Amino acid sequence: MAEQDKILDHNYDGIREYDNDLPRWWVAIFWITAIFGVIYSIYFHMPSTPTPEQALAARMDELHAMKPASPTQASGPSEESLLTLAKSTEVLAKGNEVFQSRCAACHMPQGQGLVGPNLTDDYWIHGGKILDIRTTVMEGVPAKGMLSWKTMLTSDDINSVVAFVWSLHGTNPPNAKAPEGQLAPRQ
Repeated sequence: MAEQDKILDHNYDGIREYDNDLPRWWVAIFWITAIFGVIYSIYFHMPSTPTPEQALAARMDELHAMKPASPTQASGPSEESLLTLAKSTEVLAKGNEVFQSRCAACHMPQGQGLVGPNLTDDYWIHGGKILDIRTTVMEGVPAKGMLSWKTMLTSDDINSVVAFVWSLHGTNPPNAKAPEGQLAPRQ
């Protein structure tokens, strides 16, 4: 018999076994598993490593810290800055361009209203202040089919179109839609 086929001396119920080495691939898997188990235990069960719940709580705290503290901070520019934009011819030109490409289908090219309301009179469905107009453009009115533009337009484009809509007041275009909403005259 070859050295590999050496039979051991012990006998158990008439069964005798060979004294062969385990295959190398089996020994390699055994050692890799053993080393991985030690590293896993040290990394995940030591007190210095946060638990998954603690890691999630820390990440959520980071996200909450990035969120604006007040609603006015989240809403963007102030009323004064929007009113200043409404006086700039460059901003109004850019707003007109955005309005014609995105809004004119429902509000008509001069803001006189078609599916959407008339934007040239003193009657407003969702508030007539410039910040109300910006909120309506940002959030949309899904119940009436108006999209939320905050994900489709840049902040500059939104501010420009709000300034343009603000400038439409009192233009009295032909074939204007009847007033809708509540009277909100400008001061």
